[in-house]
Amino acid sequence: MSYYQVDEELVGLVDSPPHCYEKKWNHRMYRYFKESTGGHLHLIDIYSPCPTKFEVLEMGRDYSGWFVKYHVDLDPLCTAYPCFLSEQFVVLFLAQDENEGESSSLLLLLLLQSSLIILRVRPPNLLS
Repeated sequence: MSYYQVDEELVGLVDSPPHCYEKKWNHRMYRYFKESTGGHLHLIDIYSPCPTKFEVLEMGRDYSGWFVKYHVDLDPLCTAYPCFLSEQFVVLFLAQDENEGESSSLLLLLLLQSSLIILRVRPPNLLS
């Protein structure tokens, strides 16, 4: 993967994110790849057979590569709302709470059929 720094007119290379082959998962169901608030570049790959557990990867500010910023486990949500398991969801948006520093929480906006679900993910692995 390459990048271009406009200010410095510099082209560079960065390692690609981990592939599903490395994770021993065979089918990517969905990919979210966008810049969020504060200029953070995030990547979420959701794979079968376990779409309720995924990682939010973030690109290092110095383009040093991808690192796992959050582990998301939606199983508690599926326990509370069993219909969540039978429906496919889509990540619409994510944003970090910049006021909390390095241990900032993450807001995830999910679309499930015609319903919007807002989740706050707090490191490490806490869901509220």
